[in-house]
Amino acid sequence: MISEGRIVIDLTGDGGVRLTSSRHAEIGKLFEGRQPAEVMQLLPMVFALCARAHVAAARRALLPEADAAERRADALAVLAENAREHLLRILIGWRGAADHPPASAAQAMSLVAEMTAASDAVSERAVAEGLARLLSDHVLGIAPDRFLEIRSLAMFHDWTAQGQALAPRHLARVIDRGWQGLGAVAAHWLPEMPGDELLSRMTEPDFTASPDWCGRPCETGPLARARDHPLVAAVIERHGAGLLARLVARLVELAGIPGEIGAPRTVTSGTPGLGVVETARGRLIHAAQVKDGIVAKYRILAPTEWNFHPQGAAFQSLRQLTPGSDLVQEARALVEAIDPCVDFEVRAA
Repeated sequence: MISEGRIVIDLTGDGGVRLTSSRHAEIGKLFEGRQPAEVMQLLPMVFALCARAHVAAARRALLPEADAAERRADALAVLAENAREHLLRILIGWRGAADHPPASAAQAMSLVAEMTAASDAVSERAVAEGLARLLSDHVLGIAPDRFLEIRSLAMFHDWTAQGQALAPRHLARVIDRGWQGLGAVAAHWLPEMPGDELLSRMTEPDFTASPDWCGRPCETGPLARARDHPLVAAVIERHGAGLLARLVARLVELAGIPGEIGAPRTVTSGTPGLGVVETARGRLIHAAQVKDGIVAKYRILAPTEWNFHPQGAAFQSLRQLTPGSDLVQEARALVEAIDPCVDFEVRAA
């Protein structure tokens, strides 16, 4: 594995924020001069995080002739990976001081492995039911489809007040601390991007390190995708696109995965040379140029470069914080909710 770098966040007081990244924006060059099949073999060795998403994006960029079965398998593997990333953040990151160690995390990882290996409707249905039980027993306290029916703040507060599972307890703590609107800003969501235009932008020297669309660094990820769900929309309307909205959006996405497992997955090839995949943290983009069977140019744009752009979503959210004794704790809560692909450090002057 190659070190994927880290992000240092300096809070200088009175809204001063500086984000410094040591991520390797040119990591795609590692794959240049190789055959596409070799790149496909190397990817899981290079990326410890979201390896299946990278493989899926690369297959779309490098192998336009890949058959429908391979693309459907990629789609299920990415779905499993997204479930794993959401579950790890919740089962480990949302525990309170009095909560027991998350024995359910091992069960979750086993289920995710079964999802990836599922090869027919029967096995897919079995893992969907297993994931739904895990979410009901350990995360939501109710069946996922019932959680998705929570569409108002009144219903939501009833759930947090009565729930004994991990998620309602954690969100109740957020509410008790008055952190619902922490870091709320007017967001610029990453839109659907025309393939030819995106492919052209990916060749620009600084685009993968500091991306923008229509002159703005945009936000990608669960909140951008789930913002139109009635509950997420209600939270945003009342508290803004802040901490609570981000946490609820993650739950909405995770609760929807059991229903997606058995659903038909149609994956189109899209623009030749371009692979776009929605990961747990946001949109992952691979762009490739292949000449005479050899990769001549390869670029990768991960969601962290959007969300932790020097002027992006994390920067704008952190600027809203007020200096005080809880500043670092509040900042960490926000950064974990936005969820970079790499380790981070928060420092206060």
